[in-house]
Amino acid sequence: MSSKAKKKGEKVLLLPGADGWEAWTGLNGAGLALALRSGAMRVLDVGGIPSGELTMAFPVRDVSALPFRAPTSDDALLSDLAEMHLERMGMRPGINAGVLSDVFKVGTRGEESLAVPVVLAPPMEGHLPRRSPQHFDISARCLPLPSDGLVVWRELGRWVFALSEEGQALEFEALASSQLGEDAGREIRLTLMQLELQGLIDSLPRHCFIWVGDEEGPPGAEELAALGAGIGLSGPATVAAKPAPILPARLSQLLPADVRAERVARRKKLQIIAGAAAALVLYLGVIGILGLSLVKARKDAAKALEDYTPYADVYEDGKRHEQKWKELQPVVEQDHNAVELLYHCMRARGGEEGVRLDRADISNQLQVNIDGEVLELTPIRDIRLQGKADELGQATAFDEALKRARGLGDYQWTTPPPQAKGDKWSFQYEARLKGPEEQ
Repeated sequence: MSSKAKKKGEKVLLLPGADGWEAWTGLNGAGLALALRSGAMRVLDVGGIPSGELTMAFPVRDVSALPFRAPTSDDALLSDLAEMHLERMGMRPGINAGVLSDVFKVGTRGEESLAVPVVLAPPMEGHLPRRSPQHFDISARCLPLPSDGLVVWRELGRWVFALSEEGQALEFEALASSQLGEDAGREIRLTLMQLELQGLIDSLPRHCFIWVGDEEGPPGAEELAALGAGIGLSGPATVAAKPAPILPARLSQLLPADVRAERVARRKKLQIIAGAAAALVLYLGVIGILGLSLVKARKDAAKALEDYTPYADVYEDGKRHEQKWKELQPVVEQDHNAVELLYHCMRARGGEEGVRLDRADISNQLQVNIDGEVLELTPIRDIRLQGKADELGQATAFDEALKRARGLGDYQWTTPPPQAKGDKWSFQYEARLKGPEEQ
């Protein structure tokens, strides 16, 4: 094979590693081999990416997976049903931000399909490489997931986990816990319980594998045991070597807007406007201070600029700190944590055997709106409960218990009357976070 043909057929995968980005290369039809391991946490800072057809895999932390059971076996209808599902969940991306969503079919349940819509957060500055990739995908889809258990591994200094259906990623999520242990296990178990309630999995997995790369040290026995206990396994989690990645048979349609090019163009435009405004101010200033020497005016201007500079740095630091704190709201504000809210909802049930939850959707996210150079973050917090009760009184009692429940007082509940369905009473209760005027 000639060198030219080899270069033309070479595939390059840019994948988030444990503590930095990695580049994997391979020819068409062949496996991938590690070509570059960088310690850069921002993909923009990664240099020396091999030449070839480049595919970038976004880290799990940047993607939301929202699996559901689509009431059809026709693949042509999945895209429309996924759009409706994202709209219902309040996760549909804006139309001017590029192609930030896609849907994958991972299995079937009779006449229904297991579909996994994904939504990519708009890439921030530094989250795209210098060389524009030909394709984009998700790291969890670029790893050979086992079919008999869930997998936990590290990406860019953060623990993530994934669960597969017939070897394809059904659910993947970044953990809020910084260390493996019982808290991380409980966080995983909550997600698995939601999947089980939605009928996406028949039972909880029996195994948990901790993937460890060549450059990583394995977790200790105590961490493995605590993680297994938190998940609800019969034994500790198992350490395994992290396998080489693969390119999915069908790459995603994700295509973020060229943020870097747009910002460079906007910055140049602002510089031109600022330069013109400065020239106008200078001209008017000269007219207004007739009688004063030009030298004195320049000295005063220089002194004013020198006095202002330290305060400008403090102001910018404060704005950056405020922005970072807003980004962390879903994590640091534990009162609205999905685990905490589901716990209060289950407590309101009071162990009543006749009340069953078929579905619990709890949102604690940030809606990102970009207006020019300003990034606005709006918390989206709501609760949706759907289930059945053996008796009308049980459903009504559950309704009243939710409104009185400790930890749910900040939410305004909408509880339409239960509907009789056969010998059961079906209910659908929703709650939204109260506004300042409703507190």
